[in-house]
Amino acid sequence: MKNIFVSVLFVCSILIFQSCQKNENADENSSSTLENNLKAAVSEIYSNSVNTISTQDLQGVCIESYNGLGDAIYMDFEQGKVQGKGYGKGHYKIPHLSDCATITVSDSVYPKEIIIEYSTDCADSRHHTISGRIIITISDTLTKAGAEKTIEFEDLYIDSVRVEYLASYKNLGTNAENQWVIAKTFEQAIAVDDSTTIVQSGSDTTTWEQGYETTDKNDDVFYKTGSGSININDTLAYSRTITTPLLYDRSCEYILSGVVELYKDSKTIIIDYGDGTCDNLATVTIDGTTEEINLHSHRFGSENGKFYEHFRGFCHKH
Repeated sequence: MKNIFVSVLFVCSILIFQSCQKNENADENSSSTLENNLKAAVSEIYSNSVNTISTQDLQGVCIESYNGLGDAIYMDFEQGKVQGKGYGKGHYKIPHLSDCATITVSDSVYPKEIIIEYSTDCADSRHHTISGRIIITISDTLTKAGAEKTIEFEDLYIDSVRVEYLASYKNLGTNAENQWVIAKTFEQAIAVDDSTTIVQSGSDTTTWEQGYETTDKNDDVFYKTGSGSININDTLAYSRTITTPLLYDRSCEYILSGVVELYKDSKTIIIDYGDGTCDNLATVTIDGTTEEINLHSHRFGSENGKFYEHFRGFCHKH
């Protein structure tokens, strides 16, 4: 009888131990999944922020005619004086373009190549340092339906972050509201640090509310829709869809409104940029939990929150 009791006790102990192990493993898997989902959410937000900064000069540069009229001038840097209007490497004084950007234009007629080159200490109006080159090829004036352009970054850095970008654009003409509609396919790779690379790719459509035909980037207002994927270090891959159009207003540093959803293994991550107010806040929702994230620091707002505990952002110990 005693031996039977000892045997039963031994079996129960094993079952309890196995049950505890299963619970611990389940908790670890749940924590790991949450951390990965938070990485994906922050990666998506971070990628959008970097793209906003790196492409802010492009529209004005592409719309400028470079035909020797208006404010475009050719600067001879070797002699340090204005030689007159012309083409080739020089500093074209385009309104609202970063002052430390040098523009090279291949010709006065289309198709043409335009190169934006930023000096190593170039800072934009919001104090982000930009260096490197942006190479643009344009088939025709962008205010003509059917016009196409490609954009490629070469050794481009935003602050200390290396950004690779390749995109193709096509002007689809105007919609029923007389708004310009632009289709784009793209791939953007961001080396956040030595251990993290984020790749965002896909296709989207931009509908311009205003500012498409001007060189002033501060009057640009447009909506963006689209879908694609986001990948972190070639190990974490999520599909992404803009479910509510993202509203951009270049007079504000941040996306004003819109919703992006990320999907992986039946999980949905919701990123909501707000109601149109110009602020540095968005919300992230995972498994019914919603917390605010700062669009400047890319960190979750509450140190007592569940998300902050599991992922504090890139370049931060956690």
